Amino acid sequence: MRASWHRPTAFALLLPVLLVVAPATPVLAAPPPSPSVQDAPLTTLFDLSHDEAAPREIAFDVARSLRRSRQVRYRDLDEELNRGAEDNAVSSVRSGDGLVKSGRAKLTAGQYAKAADDFEAAVESYVEAYALLPDLAVLPRAMALLGVAQLLDGDERRAAVNFARSVQADLKYEQDFTEFPAKVQTVYDEARKAALARPRIQYEVRTTPANARVYVNGVFQGLSPVWVKTTAGEQFVSLSKHGSARRAKVLQLTQADSPAVVEVLPPAKRKAAFESLSERLGEIFEGAVEPNDLTEAQGLGGATYAVALRASGTRDKMKVELALANLAGRQVVNRVSREIVWQKRDKELIDRLVDELFHIPELPVNDAPVTVRETPVYKAWWFWTVLGVAAAGSAAVVLLATRKHAAAPPKYGAGEGGLVIRF
Repeated sequence: MRASWHRPTAFALLLPVLLVVAPATPVLAAPPPSPSVQDAPLTTLFDLSHDEAAPREIAFDVARSLRRSRQVRYRDLDEELNRGAEDNAVSSVRSGDGLVKSGRAKLTAGQYAKAADDFEAAVESYVEAYALLPDLAVLPRAMALLGVAQLLDGDERRAAVNFARSVQADLKYEQDFTEFPAKVQTVYDEARKAALARPRIQYEVRTTPANARVYVNGVFQGLSPVWVKTTAGEQFVSLSKHGSARRAKVLQLTQADSPAVVEVLPPAKRKAAFESLSERLGEIFEGAVEPNDLTEAQGLGGATYAVALRASGTRDKMKVELALANLAGRQVVNRVSREIVWQKRDKELIDRLVDELFHIPELPVNDAPVTVRETPVYKAWWFWTVLGVAAAGSAAVVLLATRKHAAAPPKYGAGEGGLVIRF
């Protein structure tokens, strides 16, 4: 009788423990998943400063620092403020991206003429939507690839023209064509040398309203009004400003003293909502912002997190305040404030302020090592909780397993009585 119930009882007691302990070891020992840039929180910038040159310069450098940070994925607020008003330009950017991808595939397959057609259409799409390009370098790259396809198709003259255009579109970027035949690099280098040897010109860029960010030929020139010094020829001008529509101009300028480039920037589609919210978000620096305002900021900015900036004072004594808000969680995560001298741009100073703002445990840092706490499983609270449940289950199993082997109830003869109580 003893052997008939001992084995199932022992197994019933041991099985739940094995189910708890055995899976725990490999799970704890497994390496953590590698962090990804895509896992970083989407973050935007609310510039709450007065519309003056120095604060706008600081805002530009804060955005630059956020764009380069690996802790966040930066989205320019201009994109959201103009959402719905730039659909055609957005479609042009996407079309250009698709055409470049298609052209590369045809270039690899040796279909040079068809590849050139795709790259030429991509260039047209990018030029049309130049102010919306998240990376202005995509235009000169597409121009250069157009030149490669034309050269490999036997049209060296047109290839040299497009190589020169690619240089003009980004005077600081030099293409590397080592993946193609050596002749490609040779023709490109000659075209680049000729393009950079063109006469120098200067002209002024003015906008209404002022203090717009001005990019010319892929290079940031400053805030409007600003004087631009560059090489003669095609000028690719991109203009953007918080609360205004984004605009681009492409024109030919060859005179040493060229006429001014003047552009009116219409209000952004959601400018009124931005201005109304900006007045209330100013309370974020005193820690008194309403949670509903953060929810509204999330809807307006289309991001999970936001950095609020307020710069005030003179260049000799500028107060810079930064606040990081978790818009989804409706709370202010961190604030930093510094008084600085801002006679000229100090990008390293702004980088340090942004780093200090994000020096908190709530946000993932993609390039930081992940530390795994190696706590013995038997010291974890959940282990004993699960083990207790398992033990209770084992007792039930034992009871069920032994019940059928329990001694039969006593039999009574005639005239005898008995009471059997079972649990």
